[in-house]
Amino acid sequence: MAGTGERIIKPPQDPIYDGRSFSPIPALRYKKWLKFILSAFALWGVFLFSLYGPPLITFFILEFIPINLWFADVDWIAGSQVYWAFTILWLIPAIIWTHFYVKRIKYCVVGWEGERMPEIYQRKGIITVTEKHIPFRTVTNVQTRAGPFDRLFGIGSVKIDTAGESTGPRPSGVASLILTALFRNASEENIEGIVFYEKLEAFILRELRRFDFPLRLGRRVTPKGRAKSIFTEATLNAFREIRQTLMESEQK
Repeated sequence: MAGTGERIIKPPQDPIYDGRSFSPIPALRYKKWLKFILSAFALWGVFLFSLYGPPLITFFILEFIPINLWFADVDWIAGSQVYWAFTILWLIPAIIWTHFYVKRIKYCVVGWEGERMPEIYQRKGIITVTEKHIPFRTVTNVQTRAGPFDRLFGIGSVKIDTAGESTGPRPSGVASLILTALFRNASEENIEGIVFYEKLEAFILRELRRFDFPLRLGRRVTPKGRAKSIFTEATLNAFREIRQTLMESEQK
């Protein structure tokens, strides 16, 4: 119980409106840096294989790329020097950008207290700062995720699915109609880079169970050996809307 009389998720750091906020730990920054570095080495391997690997592949690349790759005629050391010279031009800015981006992330999760509705607050961005207030009543699913890089640094994330309908002009074309109909009523929010992600999930689920209307709570689990069916109610409704739109177009 916080000093203001509200239940919050520990550890609080900075005040945000009436609640308190917490930030990802530095391990999230290290995880993103490691991904950038591993990506650079993976591209280096592809680069060396393409220019100094099998002669057939090298001939194909040198023949069809309209650039004078003079270092391909020297040796792989000269090619590596050229590769890392260009790689540094994007790797260092990406590392610096990630440092400040992660540093400016703020989260706040406030539970029920009196007549106050519980909500999740999220702030991200450097140049364009995005602030979101997600009421618990819009949450449809909560699940945790801890991938190999997350477990390496001892962190995880909480993925929150919310119900929401997109606004704007109606899309044209069958493909656009299908994609819009299937994905317009759902969006995802991630609280990442925290060590207490399982406790945070349990807190959100406990608060959601206090609502009177039914909610889809907990992790989505697909039984092993059974493929998830695509013919759900949302899918059928999407195709009904598409059929109606096509019939209206033909009538015109």
